[in-house]
Order: sequence, then structure tokens, then C-alpha cells
Amino acid sequence: MKTGILKTLLFYGIGFGIAGIAYAIIGNPYIHAPGVHHLILFLTLVIGIIWTLISIGFFFFKAKTDKLKGIIITNSIIILSCFLYVAIPIYLDSTEKTFIESDFVRTEIKGDTTKLYHNNNLIFIKVKDSVILDLRK
Repeated sequence: MKTGILKTLLFYGIGFGIAGIAYAIIGNPYIHAPGVHHLILFLTLVIGIIWTLISIGFFFFKAKTDKLKGIIITNSIIILSCFLYVAIPIYLDSTEKTFIESDFVRTEIKGDTTKLYHNNNLIFIKVKDSVILDLRK
């Protein structure tokens, strides 16, 4: 089982290491698209998933060895961890309440003072001809 675990950790260590080196050398020149390091990480995970499925097939239909058991367990833990690393923040963001700001602006005029409120936040104060506060965009 040790050899299967070590072989799997070596595979992911090499894949993630190459991605880290690619990021250090190339960086991410165009921020709106995935960089080379993202593609290497994705390819490493896809190969890991394929390797896991093939190992499961060999384990159940050919020989039940300890090496295959180690490969399957280690691959499953790494793939599940990567999936949860992406899925948990998405789930937590979806459960938060999102308030939609309206374009409603309320105006209060008292004597020589004019105040503007946007979503009950004071954004503008004018006294006579002097503007005291102007946070309008």
C-alpha cells in the first residue's frame, strides 16, 4: 500500500510542481483567461481521475492488490479535496443574502439645505450655494 501512496503522491507532486514552476517563469500575462499553470493543474487532475477509474476497474475485475488500494485511496482523497476547495466557496456565496441596490434617490429640502440619499445613505449636502458633501458617481 505504501508504494501505491508514494507513487500517487509523486505524480501529483510533479504535476503541481511543474504548474508552480510555470507560474514562476511565465506568470499570468492575461488576467482574464486561465494561465498555463491553470491548464497544467487541470490536466494533472483529469489524468488523476482517469488513473483512478482505471485503477478501480483493475482492482475489482483483476487483482486486488495493496498497491492498487493505495493508489485508489490517495487519488480519491486528492481529487475530493480539490473538488471541495472549489465547491465550498461557491456554496457559501450562494447562501448569503444579496441585496439589490435600487436607483431610487430621495431628496430632502429644509430651508437652504438640500440632502440627497441613495438607499438611505447620505450622498450629497448643499447649503445655499456651497456643496458640503458630494459622493455621487
